[in-house]
Amino acid sequence: MSDARRILVLASRNPDKVRELGEICADGPWDVRSAADYPGLPEVVEDGTTILGNATRKAVVAAAFTGEIAVADDTSLCVRALNDLPDVFAARFAGPGATYADNCRLLSELMREVPDGFRHAVFQTAAVWVDPRPGDVDLAGAQAAADVRWMHDPFRRAVHFRDPGDADAYWDGLSDHHEVWAAYRAVMGAPGVIPGADQARLAAVLEGLCDTAGSAARGAMRLPDPRIWTASGPDDTAVPTRVSPDGLPADAPGRAACAPVWLELSSHGRLHGMITTSPAGRAGFGYDPVFRPDGLDRTLAQMEPGEKNALSHRGRALRRLLDAARKVYGPAA
Repeated sequence: MSDARRILVLASRNPDKVRELGEICADGPWDVRSAADYPGLPEVVEDGTTILGNATRKAVVAAAFTGEIAVADDTSLCVRALNDLPDVFAARFAGPGATYADNCRLLSELMREVPDGFRHAVFQTAAVWVDPRPGDVDLAGAQAAADVRWMHDPFRRAVHFRDPGDADAYWDGLSDHHEVWAAYRAVMGAPGVIPGADQARLAAVLEGLCDTAGSAARGAMRLPDPRIWTASGPDDTAVPTRVSPDGLPADAPGRAACAPVWLELSSHGRLHGMITTSPAGRAGFGYDPVFRPDGLDRTLAQMEPGEKNALSHRGRALRRLLDAARKVYGPAA
């Protein structure tokens, strides 16, 4: 890595998440910024059925727009009594625009009759690092901490759809979007076996979530499954698609800065625990007040930030990611 400090863009505008990610990344040799520092950076439609797919979408768009290293994460909460929901819908479990309190309230209502011993849950975070101009890097040892992938710049081609209405059909044909979501519905909608859960209401919630999975704010960018841009290595410059996704501004700084082939690192972190019968604690965010890690007598919301980051799913995923980055970029990282 050169002596110049690289910029690290946290691909989120959520102030709670940016603060937590910033605390974890603070001791690295990067100038840490957030999506809010880049006016015009498009919102991203998070319509993947996996947290890795959604985190990759966010990191790819942030890297493409800024021309800088982008780090994104996505988190699921899988509750055994709720057939592993809310899963990828954790942030919008109670619907579009849901607050933290709305999501916790719906979760508690669905589990009101679930007895102790059946309230197990697991937080999972996927963290993704995308460098759109990696230069000469050394991947030796990085695979021990993270998954490594080379990918084509999705926006390398300047050709777009004559009729924007054709975009969904084209990308669906490449990524089997409808088939993937049909399979997801079938798995998550299977009858539950845990006593006490409100299965009828849960089924209705799942249908509503799946029906709105691809909806987003006006102007948000939709990407297909990012794996269609996988490259065989840093010298593989044959772009695999005829068109580029719509929505990246023509004057985006990354248009001139990004290399033809990018480097992606990804990692996962998990935290097992249980859903409490009532919220406790004022720290943290999201489901922290109702999630108590295994072996502890406090919820995540009852912990100091440093204590939470040391054991949390997000902290584990980010530390693995940064460990891999240090191996890739050398001692300076």
